[in-house]
Amino acid sequence: MKLFLEHLFVGPIEDIASLSQEIATTSKELKREVVDLEQRVDSVERNHDAQAGELDHHRQELLTLQDSHRELQYRLEDLENRSRHSNIRIRGVTAQATSGSLEDFVIQLFWNAAPAIKDQEIILDRTHRVSQPSWAPGQAQDILTCLHYYKHREQILAAVRDLNAINF
Repeated sequence: MKLFLEHLFVGPIEDIASLSQEIATTSKELKREVVDLEQRVDSVERNHDAQAGELDHHRQELLTLQDSHRELQYRLEDLENRSRHSNIRIRGVTAQATSGSLEDFVIQLFWNAAPAIKDQEIILDRTHRVSQPSWAPGQAQDILTCLHYYKHREQILAAVRDLNAINF
């Protein structure tokens, strides 16, 4: 009977031992996979932290560059306005009226319009006709002139404010 009982328990005991060994092997594999996964997660977190720091640095740099760009735009606009600040636009002068030198014509026109500056030498930095718009062919082109001294511009404009037209 002892033999019979041993025979009854030997099969299940061997099954339990092999099951126990299989559980131990699976457990070791799971531990190894968990450790590997933990290392990968740590690596991803470190990489993420580094990229987040770099992103913050880039955001700050972008804000600095935007401020610098805005300041440069203001300066450029100011310089452009200052460069135009001595300009005078003359309208309604036909090409036939300026048959000679355009600069001589403009100086004579200024002396005629503002006799107070006739004894002063007017220096023109540049004088040219403005391109004619395509929608108005045949009309007189404007003359744009840049005076070297701003005070001459102010004197000329003050003299012609009260005039309706200059006949020259």
